[in-house]
Amino acid sequence: MWKHCVLWRNVYFFLEVIKIFVDAHNHLKHYQDNLPKALEIINEKEIWTLACAINKKDYLWLKEISKDEAFIIPCYGIHPWEINPELEELNNQEEMLRFIKETPVIGEIGLDFYWAEDKSSYPLQIEILTFFFENARKYNKIVNLHTKGAEKEVLNLLKTYKLKTPIIHWYSGPLELVNAFTDLDCFWTISVDITESEKTRKLVAQLPMDKILTETDGPTALEWVNGDYAYPDYVEKIVKEIAQIKEVDFEYCRRQINDNFRELLAGEVTI
Repeated sequence: MWKHCVLWRNVYFFLEVIKIFVDAHNHLKHYQDNLPKALEIINEKEIWTLACAINKKDYLWLKEISKDEAFIIPCYGIHPWEINPELEELNNQEEMLRFIKETPVIGEIGLDFYWAEDKSSYPLQIEILTFFFENARKYNKIVNLHTKGAEKEVLNLLKTYKLKTPIIHWYSGPLELVNAFTDLDCFWTISVDITESEKTRKLVAQLPMDKILTETDGPTALEWVNGDYAYPDYVEKIVKEIAQIKEVDFEYCRRQINDNFRELLAGEVTI
């Protein structure tokens, strides 16, 4: 398990003594042949990385990767795009529960009523997310959430289950819902579209500094935004953009995001 290769207490030690960056939502599989270079950058730049799985196979691969990588934190989840009646792992709740218990963060999970074109998947998406939320509450887990096109539905579920410090990943929904999410102690990952999206810049302006994290979502996310390929150190540019919007010093902004990450992971975590 993850604690055998990266002792949990060391997370807090490193966060205290070195200046680091945070990538609170990354899909390492997307680097493919460029993964060695990405891992080299993560280590060189000291980027704490929540490596989000999209399914069981992805999670098991991330666990193996993390054994030799001090800054990689493997996270178990099932992406809403992966959810369908034929998904084998949905028939093994005992195994799912084992993964939930051992992972420090559950993700990527959530709902997608926008990009998921098969509307018949929506009820099953809700059923699986409810399962994750029930057990996140039971085992006091952080969740890393996809909300695209289903922001109100996710918000209502969070109100029902009252989870610990959820992470809202790359939010692009109505800004009028932001305060309601923040009132539930949510953290927010600001992604690679910050240089392109006026809505994202407005989101940053609206958010309190102590709830902001950074993410890359893997290398292909920026390609989707503007055609460029992004390595993990793109988080540095995101920090610079956040600092500009919030009218604060870059180093202050980076330290605050580090502190936010430390707060997010603080306390007893069942692995």
